[in-house]
Amino acid sequence: MKAAGTRFLSLLGVTLAAVVATLAFGVVPFRDWLDQRQVNQDLRAQVDELEQANRDYELRIDALNTDEEIEERARREYNLVLPDEEAYAVLPPPALARQLPGVWPFNR
Repeated sequence: MKAAGTRFLSLLGVTLAAVVATLAFGVVPFRDWLDQRQVNQDLRAQVDELEQANRDYELRIDALNTDEEIEERARREYNLVLPDEEAYAVLPPPALARQLPGVWPFNR
């Protein structure tokens, strides 16, 4: 009887050790792998966004090297005109005076 009980406890111990080893060497690395996959996907998305931004910047740089873009920016940002042109500044209309009621807190 003691031999059967000892054999059962030994078998139970080996089984528990196998389960613990499987969890330690199987589940934890699998979780880490899944986490790394998610991080990798996030980083790839960031790289794609940055590459798109770089392409947009390259297009803007190419556009800035054209005479038309230089003239348009000089007119818009610096109010420059060609020698035979005249520049006019049109001011916005003045703000309307508002009538405030004579009750608190406007009566002071």
